[in-house]
Amino acid sequence: MAATFQFSESNTVSETITDGIANLNFGSNDSTGLTPTSYPVIAGESSFEKYIRAKFTSTWTEISNMKFWKSAGTLVTGEAIKAAANVSFATPSATANADSAIPTSLGTALSVNSAEGDSTIIYGASGVSGYSAYIRLQADTTVSSPAGSVNQKTFIYQYDEV
Repeated sequence: MAATFQFSESNTVSETITDGIANLNFGSNDSTGLTPTSYPVIAGESSFEKYIRAKFTSTWTEISNMKFWKSAGTLVTGEAIKAAANVSFATPSATANADSAIPTSLGTALSVNSAEGDSTIIYGASGVSGYSAYIRLQADTTVSSPAGSVNQKTFIYQYDEV
């Protein structure tokens, strides 16, 4: 049987975890599934950080070689998306962080560990949660960013499964 993959997002001070998120919209509110038109990012400011991770369920032997990057979607003038892997959860903030620009190819992709800090997730191993480590994302804008919606982006989470 193969592993089942889904993204999970964590929000709020006490870490509310939402498994199986349907979108990863950035905005001026710390919530999952937000509507960007209701919570727009003002030009010159940053979105709230998004803390996401992979969750594997069902049955598998080993998940390894976990990678994350942006594969499609043009950034508008003044827009940047920053990312860091294997970070600890912290209350999401709208203060600009010092993370680097999100990689845009497999060759420069972020390497992601398990939640326990290992490079693999072994099914049924003692103390293994089935989650990857956190990936922190944030959208930044400048005063030259246009008003309104930005282009849709595609993020890839690739892994090997045995």
